[in-house]
Amino acid sequence: MKKWKKVFLGLIILSVAALTTYIAIDLSSGPKFILPAKAIEYHTKEELTELYWQNEDLLSSVKSSVLSNEGMLQELIEFKEGDTGILTEHKKDFFTEDEWANIVSVFEKLHPYMIMMERKGRPLTFYIVSGYLKQDSVSKCTLLYWFPNEDERIYHEKPGVFPDGVFTQIDGGWYIVEETDDR
Repeated sequence: MKKWKKVFLGLIILSVAALTTYIAIDLSSGPKFILPAKAIEYHTKEELTELYWQNEDLLSSVKSSVLSNEGMLQELIEFKEGDTGILTEHKKDFFTEDEWANIVSVFEKLHPYMIMMERKGRPLTFYIVSGYLKQDSVSKCTLLYWFPNEDERIYHEKPGVFPDGVFTQIDGGWYIVEETDDR
């Protein structure tokens, strides 16, 4: 009986070691996040506005690169999700070396969660999602949005698109959107 217990325990240990090794290999071979989760930051409207002014040219360049990118547009068509984003190095091959360096620079300077492109059957919009701030049962997020025209901004302000979104224009088609969710 003791021999049986030792064999069984040995098999369990080997199984756990094999599973751990498989997970480690699987995670290391997957796409790498541009910014580690612990580096993502929540920004207030004022902080995000200041970051916009400090990086205005860079943000405009990245917006243009993303919105005109054939690979990203193809994803919108294929997946029919309505939006697609940059979070990992998975999209790196879609961009030139300089465009990708600018995208990485936005992550380094703004510490966002993700850079996004949205269509949802409408003209393309561009936005950057900052980190979330959770206080009790309330979750807050600020987004830096670029709308191609006034109609798109008006559409996004409709109930159901941003349930508690507050829009503040900062420059041309650029807006800070403060979203609050109290679920």
